[in-house]
Amino acid sequence: MKKVFLSFVAASIAVASFAQDDAVLQPKGSWYLGSANATDIFKIFSNDGMNVDPFVGYAIADNIAITLGVNLSSITIDEPSLTQSFSEISVGAAYFFGDNFFGQAGVTMGATDDGNENTTSMTSIGLALGKYIPVRDMWYVSPSLGYNTVTMDGGSGSGAALGITFGARL
Repeated sequence: MKKVFLSFVAASIAVASFAQDDAVLQPKGSWYLGSANATDIFKIFSNDGMNVDPFVGYAIADNIAITLGVNLSSITIDEPSLTQSFSEISVGAAYFFGDNFFGQAGVTMGATDDGNENTTSMTSIGLALGKYIPVRDMWYVSPSLGYNTVTMDGGSGSGAALGITFGARL
């Protein structure tokens, strides 16, 4: 993970150092509301269910935004007595550069209850590069490609992640 993080930092510095202008892409004081991963919408009719993962963001300085997200959900699996509950909280930061591209880092912490009083905790660290695309008035779509490392009770894993965010900038 340390090598991935250092590689991301080096790439971000290189991209930022070659930026041609100091344009304000995301002005200080902007608010963002959105759904963290719109690709989950395609799971609406599946047995897995869908996550909305709402978040709120705020531009603390020109081209620098922070986000806070919460996900509370439950899934009933075939039997009415077996319900899994999920809860997550995420914190992130993004830096905008070039033609509304951004580099983003985030941490997610959560827990899963399997319905039998067995709780599993989870921590995820992610890095991503993406593009903010204004669609109409205040609406935007934001595709991104990232890398996540997940640590859970009893194991860990990592891999690439594709995300599409829908939201509004106020």
